[in-house]
Amino acid sequence: MSLDDGKYAELRRDIAEAHGVANRTLNSVSTLAASLKEVVVRQEKYERGLNLNSFVAYLLFTVLLGGGFYLLYRSRAGQLTAERDAALHKQTEAAEDAAAVRRELAAREEADRKAQAFYALLKDGKKADAIAGWPELQKEKLAPVTAQILEEGVARARAEIVDAAFAAGVEAAKGEQWKKAATELKRALTYEEDGPRAAQMRYYYGVALTKQGDYPEAGRQLEAALAAGVEKNVGPDARYYLAMSLELGKQLDRARSEYLKFADTHPNHQWAMWARHKAAEIARSRVATPD
Repeated sequence: MSLDDGKYAELRRDIAEAHGVANRTLNSVSTLAASLKEVVVRQEKYERGLNLNSFVAYLLFTVLLGGGFYLLYRSRAGQLTAERDAALHKQTEAAEDAAAVRRELAAREEADRKAQAFYALLKDGKKADAIAGWPELQKEKLAPVTAQILEEGVARARAEIVDAAFAAGVEAAKGEQWKKAATELKRALTYEEDGPRAAQMRYYYGVALTKQGDYPEAGRQLEAALAAGVEKNVGPDARYYLAMSLELGKQLDRARSEYLKFADTHPNHQWAMWARHKAAEIARSRVATPD
């Protein structure tokens, strides 16, 4: 083997080694490229996942923030609605109160107007008209002082009418003006139905009615007078007139009983003997004409 052949062989080995080194380098580069590609792919996946997570996180944040704002809005809106409703309710109540006050004021003004007209009746001497209108006026919104003054005026008017009518009725009865007596006493009883004086008026009224022939009403008035005690202090003959009205009204059994009761109660009265006579006469007539 010559020297050139040795160099040639050595050169070939160097070339072969260089070729091997190049192949290994190429393989390493390929492997590195594959690794880099894999890293890049993983990085891209990571970035996509990171982006997705960021988007989801942003979306969740947005939803939570929107929900918070919505809840805050609903809460505030509910509060404002409640406040508005309360304000409207107060406004309605205030309007109703104002309307009630206006109605009350109008009622009082109307009552004052009617009270003035009523007082004019009393002042002008129209007592009967005033007394007749008093019950209706009492329903009005009168001030307490006004009501008291008018009530006292009505009481005076009533007393004056009764005084005048009672006096006129008694005077007419004493003068045997029976129709006038009945008219005046009936008028007086219209304004004073109860009490001692009313009992006296019923007594005179019953006598006047008996004299006029109204026996049923005369009996009712005399019975009421007797029940109120008029026989003890004013008209001891009230029971006699009651018996007379019963007799003339054909209530004979009751008439006989009242005649006897009168005679027994007032044995010294000038009509006591006559009352017993009338009782006996009724008894004989009842025997003669039995039922």
